[in-house]
Amino acid sequence: MVEIFIWGVTLAAALAVLDLFEHENLLDRANEIGEQFQKRARQWQKRWPIVGDVRGLGGMQAIELVQSTDKREPAADETKQVGQFCYEHGLITITAGSYGNVVRVLVPLLVTSEQLDEGLNVLESALQAVYEKRGAVAQPV
Repeated sequence: MVEIFIWGVTLAAALAVLDLFEHENLLDRANEIGEQFQKRARQWQKRWPIVGDVRGLGGMQAIELVQSTDKREPAADETKQVGQFCYEHGLITITAGSYGNVVRVLVPLLVTSEQLDEGLNVLESALQAVYEKRGAVAQPV
């Protein structure tokens, strides 16, 4: 009898989540978040050669850091530095990838555009700080 009750509660919770997605237009919001991230990240890619690939879907986004766009060698140390900078400035990121050179960002779907911009500003500052630490000059955008 307990199993039936637990199954019913679980089903009700799942249906509530689906209703929330529908009524709050969360799928549309996920696409908006992805577009906002991608737009900024593509600018970073042009500005700093350490930004290799930019990828993601909706609120799950990632940038791959490389030693240079020519050789595309993983920049694992720089990725750790970006993650540490973000953490120290209130943005939680995830370091991922086979070579530890991918910065992943998982954006909550209820985030406002202003809050997302604030987080992207932190990530941008981290990339700039790490790139300048290498003694390199950013490309004009």
